[in-house]
Amino acid sequence: MSNGNFQKGTWNPIPSNCTTSFSLTYTRCAEWGSALITQCLLWVTTWVTECIQWAWQTTTQCSWWSWLFCVIWAVITTLVCVATGLVAVAICGILTVVEYVFCLLWTTFTFWICLSWAGGGTAFLLTDGTVMMQEISSFWFGATLATRRWWKLTPDQSGSYSNGRWSRLADSNVARLYFASAVLADGRVVVCGGEYSDASGTFKQDWNNSCEIYDPVADTWASFVSPTKPGSPPAVWEEIGDASCTLLPDGTLLVGALDSANVAKLDPSTLTWTAMNPRPGVGNSNEDSWVLMSDNTMATPSCQRPPTTWVYNISSDQWNRGNDLPVSIINAVEEIGAGLLRYDATAFFFGANEHTAIYAPTASPQWSNGGDLPLQDEQSLGIVDGPAALLVNGNILFGASPTNAAGDFLSPCYYFEFDGTMFNRTNDPPNNDCPTYPTRLLLLPDGDVMFCREGDSSFSAYHSDAAVPQDSFRPVIQTCPATFAPGTTIQVSGLQFNGLSQAVGYGDDSQTATNYPLVRIVNKQTNRVRYCRTFNHTTVDNNGNTIPSMGVATGAAVITTNVSIPWDIDNGDSSLYVVANGIPSEPFDVAIWPILV
Repeated sequence: MSNGNFQKGTWNPIPSNCTTSFSLTYTRCAEWGSALITQCLLWVTTWVTECIQWAWQTTTQCSWWSWLFCVIWAVITTLVCVATGLVAVAICGILTVVEYVFCLLWTTFTFWICLSWAGGGTAFLLTDGTVMMQEISSFWFGATLATRRWWKLTPDQSGSYSNGRWSRLADSNVARLYFASAVLADGRVVVCGGEYSDASGTFKQDWNNSCEIYDPVADTWASFVSPTKPGSPPAVWEEIGDASCTLLPDGTLLVGALDSANVAKLDPSTLTWTAMNPRPGVGNSNEDSWVLMSDNTMATPSCQRPPTTWVYNISSDQWNRGNDLPVSIINAVEEIGAGLLRYDATAFFFGANEHTAIYAPTASPQWSNGGDLPLQDEQSLGIVDGPAALLVNGNILFGASPTNAAGDFLSPCYYFEFDGTMFNRTNDPPNNDCPTYPTRLLLLPDGDVMFCREGDSSFSAYHSDAAVPQDSFRPVIQTCPATFAPGTTIQVSGLQFNGLSQAVGYGDDSQTATNYPLVRIVNKQTNRVRYCRTFNHTTVDNNGNTIPSMGVATGAAVITTNVSIPWDIDNGDSSLYVVANGIPSEPFDVAIWPILV
């Protein structure tokens, strides 16, 4: 159903990331050749193996008197299979060399007019208001290739991302696709695992177990140790892959194994792991969509044992089983859609089929089914892996695709806003001709939602004039210096600096929550907008200890964040805002002067 008064939003273009670099233009083109020979060799290997197996399987049908002739025939056939395979490998090599030569010629004539674009990938909102995005390439023969290249989108002087500019960041140590991740309280970005990676030297499905961390100030990546299992000495996880994870209120990262019941927690200050209580009853956390709640718990339906539901008590490190869902929201291939904490303190989960689920901590039973997604062109819809984002008015923006009993990834993805009662059909981004799983949504500081798609160079942002936050949703500034100088660091304190939700969900393949404070300063004379890097968001716990603050709906808890004031910020009277999940506080009057008097 849809609300008759619903006002559709619009998708506004964000600049494509075009690069006038000879080496990068050639590299992107040559990657087609690398991917081509990889696919070609994989096909040849598979064909030769099946050919040889077929040759020898025929000997099982031979009579005893003809067995020798059958063996001779099988040997000859095997040699023919191998010889044919070698010819095919040679052809693969020749085609790849031709492609490399073509790339050299193409680059020579085209790089200066900018025909090389970075394709979209997983994107994070950094604490200085910029967007950090991984570059992913896709090819006409169906291959998708994550790269080690990362880019930054900086808004213009009016705070517009639609008029922003892209710049290159440092390359990561590993190219990974579908991985565990988080923006930490100190502003760094952690990435672990990867269902696909190039850690072996070739980009392939390897369920990688490596971890690394990005420092946006130094623009550097550093590797660190992998999660560990219980025991002495602790053993390293063999796989992380696309593990489910969430950042906990104290700033630690909880990760669940996809191939065992193991759970581990990362301390960002030391980059060391602690083995936690293993998951009971379900075997592993594979494919789960974890939602951080406001009561120091995390809720998730189990993809491995539907329709069971689970709530993790963070302080006691205990997994508690909830009531079973009346109707499962998990599909035939154990997938689920995004889960999000809504502003009414309930968690909403989209199914990989047409069904949805609600977790209400204060209700009885706590778990129930929500409304089914509407039909589109007489087809059932679901989110078979895919993102959702919480708009500033509390509506959930999401895309859903046709579903079938086999759990296939079907196209296209249709977009809706869920207002808590109705699924309202809205406009689609222009490049929605794909399943939901390769798409990403990211909530921006201006309240819009950025859309990107793996390997596609067209980006856009969803804007709704109707998306106006209630005042109760806003951060509240309590203390802030009235005067400060460029190049200094100040502290700002107040309420709800972590927002009321992690606000962006996907599931096991991408975690890009935005529940941390940003600071926006607007000069009253020039109207120029600057985002200032925030870091080390803290609060005081019940024992009087100062701890990182990465929770949600923190109520009366006072949150303090450090703010780095740029050297080149406009001087003069200004308005300072704290922004959480795209929702700004009321302005706080400040004055910025080079010399404090």
